[in-house]
Amino acid sequence: MKFGVGVEGPSDAAFWTKVLHRGFPHCQFYVRNMKTREKLIRETPILYETFKDLHYNAGFVILDRDNDPCSTHILNLFEDSIQNAIKVNPFQNRFLLVFIAVKELESWYLADDHAIRTVLNGQQYTALMDTSSTSKSTLKQLIKSARGKNAGFNELGFAKEIAPRFNPQRAAARSPSFKHFWDRVSAYCSQD
Repeated sequence: MKFGVGVEGPSDAAFWTKVLHRGFPHCQFYVRNMKTREKLIRETPILYETFKDLHYNAGFVILDRDNDPCSTHILNLFEDSIQNAIKVNPFQNRFLLVFIAVKELESWYLADDHAIRTVLNGQQYTALMDTSSTSKSTLKQLIKSARGKNAGFNELGFAKEIAPRFNPQRAAARSPSFKHFWDRVSAYCSQD
């Protein structure tokens, strides 16, 4: 099975390329880095048509909620044709699915505390029962604690570090939005 995946930026592309292929080795994922959230939203109709033209089984779009008040607000930013495409059928019958990381992709990283501790050399960290309220600032603080107060946060570098250690089952237990995403992708990958 083949799937197209549209993501916001290079760190997202690096992370998902590794995690999706490892999680679903019998599927192929073609991850497209759209460089910004705005461009991803604006270009989704083109991605949608491209994924269909390439005869993919489905297309996934993954973006961060960031500071938007709710996921519905973000969905309303898409063109009407995309809004219709993601609402018309039960999810199993949709060609295009849009997933929103609550609050941001880093919240999903932080849902796997074992991976965080491993990457940060045993840094003391226990994930909240629901990491929806955690953010990039939490991760930056953990990096500074583990690597020194002058340590910066390189999004692409960190994505590459955590991807091989990230366990989707552990993350799903601590992040409802990640669980929603992983369950849906799992359902698509198990279709014949």
